[in-house]
Amino acid sequence: MTYDNAFDGSPLARLAAWVFAWHYDQQLVDGAIIEPGSPLAMHVQRLTSDRYRHELAQTLDLAVQRAEADPVFYTARIPTHRGAVMSAVDQIEEIRQRLEGPRPVRAHGVARLRILLADGVGPFYVPGRRGLADALRAVLADL
Repeated sequence: MTYDNAFDGSPLARLAAWVFAWHYDQQLVDGAIIEPGSPLAMHVQRLTSDRYRHELAQTLDLAVQRAEADPVFYTARIPTHRGAVMSAVDQIEEIRQRLEGPRPVRAHGVARLRILLADGVGPFYVPGRRGLADALRAVLADL
């Protein structure tokens, strides 16, 4: 599936796929059945498109660059946890290469990565019981 095909559905389905993207990510991770022409199917097409895969790879590159840079004390964005990101550089690079590579990826792996990146209290941003490297290994397994 390509990003260009993501616009094959009705305008309402396309809008729903965009507005409720995070909800559809969770459905994919939970193993939802994808009905052709549904907003979830359009979401899958977008997640697995070359264009979106490249955007996610760039996001991962930026996370590493920010972790390597000097900390910024005044910013509106949630800073990544420098130690966690730096200790998971190998997994981040492996995911980035997978996203940029020619082989197809599974949508639920991309959805798992999106959830991980968006979770402001998750291992990318806050150290906790589950390490970032473990979470990224789960993403790799799903890709």
